[in-house]
Amino acid sequence: MDIKIRQVTMHELNSVANIEEICFSKAEAAIRASLEVRIKVFPESFLVAELDGKIVGFINGSVINEKVIRDEFYSNTSFHDSMGDYQSIFGLDVLPEYRARGIAAELIKKLIEVARKAERKGMTLCCKDEKIHYYEKFGFVNIGKSESEHGHAVWNDMVLLFNN
Repeated sequence: MDIKIRQVTMHELNSVANIEEICFSKAEAAIRASLEVRIKVFPESFLVAELDGKIVGFINGSVINEKVIRDEFYSNTSFHDSMGDYQSIFGLDVLPEYRARGIAAELIKKLIEVARKAERKGMTLCCKDEKIHYYEKFGFVNIGKSESEHGHAVWNDMVLLFNN
């Protein structure tokens, strides 16, 4: 399996929007217009996984100056600071038929590499209880229940600190 992890292009907006609709509930999924703005504002931290010319997954998140993600960050890109301290992960999506092949792990590793090269202090994300163990494999630490009410779900704040 030859997975290519690379920066998204605007031409892939329809693909990533379709994947987002498949991977997240309607309440949790980013809408197409939001994904379009994210591609325009922070393409350097919007990565896709390509297999045989097909986009099968992606990871994205803005760069922020807080250790945790607030709900308004998802929809308001003005919080993005290209010189900020923390790379966030807003979403990690892999099409169901391509899961359990290490694609999500490759996307996470590549975004960690991008964040380290940019000399960030660390990374941050919110996840549900059943995903805590998965993110811990990459060094993320659960720092408690999130204040986020995104999608009317219960989230945990996870942080990965770098020793720059």
